[in-house]
Amino acid sequence: MVGGIYFIHMPYSDFKTFKGRPVLVFKTLDKSDLLVLPLTTNLKRKGIIITNDDLEEGNLKKDSIIIVPKLTAIDRSIILDEHKIALLKDEVYKKIKISLCQEFDC
Repeated sequence: MVGGIYFIHMPYSDFKTFKGRPVLVFKTLDKSDLLVLPLTTNLKRKGIIITNDDLEEGNLKKDSIIIVPKLTAIDRSIILDEHKIALLKDEVYKKIKISLCQEFDC
């Protein structure tokens, strides 16, 4: 699951409205919670660009940006295996992890 890209109904920051969007599962917190990072095809956004060359399996319809500073905790039940889009290569996942740590000064 970690390193996987899934299509979910992602809540906006007000947690009142939702938008269907792909997310990267970044970390498992416990048996019910995950940390995810949203993706966008708006290549002007801050984050890390990924292409199909960055994937171990699956494919993206368009090149995308992983919005690194927008880390969100969600319930695992939102992520369904049948909504899996792709899996990142390990070296790309590590690059995102380093970028996230730099963003949050860890």
